[in-house]
Amino acid sequence: MNQRTANTLNLSKVTFSYPGQSIFNNLSVDIPTGVSLIRCDESRGKSTLIQLLAGMVLPQKGSISLDGLNSRTDHDQYQGQVYYFDVRSEIFDKISSLQYFAEVEKNYPDFDRAMIPALIAGLGLTPHQDKPLYMLSAGSKRKVWIAAALASGAKITLIDDLTAALDRGSIEFIIEQLITLALDTKRHIVISHYDTLDRVPFASILDI
Repeated sequence: MNQRTANTLNLSKVTFSYPGQSIFNNLSVDIPTGVSLIRCDESRGKSTLIQLLAGMVLPQKGSISLDGLNSRTDHDQYQGQVYYFDVRSEIFDKISSLQYFAEVEKNYPDFDRAMIPALIAGLGLTPHQDKPLYMLSAGSKRKVWIAAALASGAKITLIDDLTAALDRGSIEFIIEQLITLALDTKRHIVISHYDTLDRVPFASILDI
């Protein structure tokens, strides 16, 4: 087990490739608490890195760990600290956003229920909160996943391609939430985006 300093999200000599395409080769980085950015152009590996951090895929070489828990050797315990949602999934399509938040709360002991009303209002979800998720647009569904991520309290909170399919008002609202969450010394909130978002005080920026 990798004995790193507490609250260190560490990638050590991570190598990952797809057939015929090398993505990462001996990538080593410490990601601090607060809000961090994975920045790169499209199809350069940011979604793959998010999935590696989520434990959805595993490094072919090297390791990823948090508080001594390794994404490979302590897989279930590691993933228990992660909030990540694949926006392509339809697993929760038959339930409403309110029901989804209740499901997330069951799995994350630090879930902040008090945040939910403001997140629903700020993201314009109030007219849709009782609708099954399959009835929502792609943008509205993404707002549900992002709201759950922000409220989850998960030590590793991952949001891929943050602004995709979102309106300007929602993007500005999320930026305000990230500015506040940047002060959290217990969480690693990692987002991916093609550019730096104005005003967010990132604890680290990883260009890939």
